[in-house]
Amino acid sequence: MMEEIKRIAGQQEQQQLAVNQSRRKFLKLLGGGIAVSFVLQDAFALLSDTDAPTPAQKATSKQVGGWLHIGEDDVITVYTGKVEVGQNIRTSLAQVVAEELRVPVQSIKMVMGDTDLVPYDAGTFGSRSTPSMGPQLRRAAATARAMLLDQAAQHWKADKNSLSIADGKIINTRNNESLSFGQLTKGKALLEAVAEDAALTPTEQWKIAGTSVPKVNGHDIITGRHTFVSDLKLPGMLHGKILRAPAFGASLTQADVAAAKAMPGVVVVQEGNFVGVAAPDRAAAEKAIAAIKPIWQTTPQPSRAEIFDYLKQNASTPRSGGRGSISQGSIDAGLAADKTLKATYHIDYIAHAPMEPRAALAQWENGKLTVWTGTQRPFGVQDDLARAFKLDKEQVRVIMPDTGSAYGGKHSGEAALEAARLAKAAQKPVKLT
Repeated sequence: MMEEIKRIAGQQEQQQLAVNQSRRKFLKLLGGGIAVSFVLQDAFALLSDTDAPTPAQKATSKQVGGWLHIGEDDVITVYTGKVEVGQNIRTSLAQVVAEELRVPVQSIKMVMGDTDLVPYDAGTFGSRSTPSMGPQLRRAAATARAMLLDQAAQHWKADKNSLSIADGKIINTRNNESLSFGQLTKGKALLEAVAEDAALTPTEQWKIAGTSVPKVNGHDIITGRHTFVSDLKLPGMLHGKILRAPAFGASLTQADVAAAKAMPGVVVVQEGNFVGVAAPDRAAAEKAIAAIKPIWQTTPQPSRAEIFDYLKQNASTPRSGGRGSISQGSIDAGLAADKTLKATYHIDYIAHAPMEPRAALAQWENGKLTVWTGTQRPFGVQDDLARAFKLDKEQVRVIMPDTGSAYGGKHSGEAALEAARLAKAAQKPVKLT
């Protein structure tokens, strides 16, 4: 047991060094400042055994959790593993930090869902961002506020009770001197665990949190300046296209790719049932896919008219503790009522499709894989990619730019895996939409 603890501690130390290195690079772009760490208390509470992080990941996440940075330019950068999928947490989480630090929302910069920069997070699901991440960020910001007051008191050699905070400044009420947060920190990187008993602002005193504010980056979204994964570009980038099965459950028995391979600038990848191409532009990629001659083996599938009977007849037994497995009361007793009404209702059987297309941009550099993709579980996709390509997780970076509404339908990362396979074969960045 002791050897296992030492092994996990060693892994944790290496992971922390890698995270700190990435953050230092990122912070150089922002200037110096104060960094605050905090512990995520329930990041793993909703995970099943199959989704649980490794012991080293869990230990690391509990230690670093997340943190904020106050730059010399007074920009406050907040890091979180939660992602923006149209539910507007980029704004609401920025509000709670702005509230506790007494700064305008415009001073907050949110960094979300970048596995190289943010703490481990199970994912953005179950409507947990506000009740779990909100309080954690409040405590982090409240602790930072107390640290700033302490630092200002030392600077002025003043009583802490004579200081106040407003609009991103510390004010000495005795002589009306003031210092902005950036002026106070002067590039000093201070790391401190957040106090569980941090003095939070009572809700009845809120001036920013819980109020209606303009949507962060809303102007860019309305004017079309905001970039989604499908908008991203890299120098020398190729466009990917995948040969899709014509029906559910179909298997590929043969594929003639000679014509596609003969096209100039086209890279063809054929691995089992997976056949994809990468080409200089989308039109060339589509032309290459159309030139492939596949033979598919299909099995009969239920029609639209048959789907409900099929699902009822083939329903699986709910797993213990899973959805639909709770049984209470007596069906027989319930049906023994004086009067019973019976009816069957059907609604359309529709695809759980997101509003924005599934997309990914993959790049291999010096043995490290970086993928930009729309997913609610960046760290889960990181795990999938590491397993698929037999890499250490530190060699895989998943970045989740804002993505279109997915309604829980973007937990997986198929587009990321497909784009990465094409990019590895082409030795160039590949975008797949």
